[in-house]
Amino acid sequence: MTNKRLILPLLLALLLNACGNSKDKNNQQQKVGQTAANINYAKGFKIEHYDDYTKVVVRNPWDTTQTLETYILVDRNKDTPKNLPQGSIVRIPVKRVATCSSIFAGEYKQFGDIDKIVAVSEPEYVDIPEIKQGLKDGTISDLGMTVTLNTEKLLAAKTDILVISPFEESMHDRLKKMGVVVVKDASYMENSPLGRTEWIKFEATFLGKDSLANDIFAKIEKRYLDICKKVQKTTTRPTVFTEKKFGDTWYTAGGNSYMGRFMADAGANYLWSDLKNSGSVPFTFEKVFAKVINADFWLIKYNNTQFDITLKQLSEEYDLYKNFAAFKNKQVFAVNSGRTAFYEEGPLEPDVVLSDMVKIFHPEILPNYKPKYYFQLN
Repeated sequence: MTNKRLILPLLLALLLNACGNSKDKNNQQQKVGQTAANINYAKGFKIEHYDDYTKVVVRNPWDTTQTLETYILVDRNKDTPKNLPQGSIVRIPVKRVATCSSIFAGEYKQFGDIDKIVAVSEPEYVDIPEIKQGLKDGTISDLGMTVTLNTEKLLAAKTDILVISPFEESMHDRLKKMGVVVVKDASYMENSPLGRTEWIKFEATFLGKDSLANDIFAKIEKRYLDICKKVQKTTTRPTVFTEKKFGDTWYTAGGNSYMGRFMADAGANYLWSDLKNSGSVPFTFEKVFAKVINADFWLIKYNNTQFDITLKQLSEEYDLYKNFAAFKNKQVFAVNSGRTAFYEEGPLEPDVVLSDMVKIFHPEILPNYKPKYYFQLN
């Protein structure tokens, strides 16, 4: 009787232990072949490589506890593996791509894959010669406005993926029902320049060029951080504000935006740094006027393919601009995206944009540097 009382608990313990070992083995089997890509700055995506596929997860930039999209990347030269996880299946490397932003076209050019782009939206904002020529000779389709894509042309282009910048209420979700794989690149929502640039690793994965992206980013990172070290030695931080009135509204970047981080890293005091937003925030002119009237510097961006604007032309747009101290002291610096490839190349070379800003705020740090994007208005 005593032996039976001892044996039963022993058998039960062995059984529970066996179940636990089985569970551990299953967990270990699930992790076999899994390696996570090294993402140091970007918060919006993660990449996991497995033996038979790669899993790319895009976090919802408006609720980072949620997933926006999941992509399962499979070698196009192999059979589709069984028991794939949930997500949009993409055969890689992709061969035919449509893009809805000039920055994506810039990334493909950097990877040496500009020939993969067969359709673009809003081509008037794309300043890449290969794209312009493709539109001219008909090898690249013009999809029209991004918000109202020409779906007939998109479907006719037979693309592997359509790369877009997602918005909270994106109408592109309906394209999924038409069989279009919509790749959502939320790099514009990152809150640091290096974070935004690190999305090249996201795009590279669809091309099977992860190693190339890692090498490119490592060099950019080093140059950027080297400049930051030089700026840290300065003791002055001039005040700065950005952009200008659009209609009745002035949209300004939040303090947690990559633009806000740019100015902080360049050694300036951004006057809207208290805004804990990563995107743009709308204000009335009166609200902006009261806050920035005495600021040291004013940075703007505009698009004009014909000429660079002057202070006089800026004041003709809105006469009250002349009241800003930065205007009176001729400390207005601007990017003309109509005559520079700022939106294609700028996000891919944050070290250059940072150098431009340091040259504005602390010219003594980079005495021999020649700006690429920001120039002083006269």
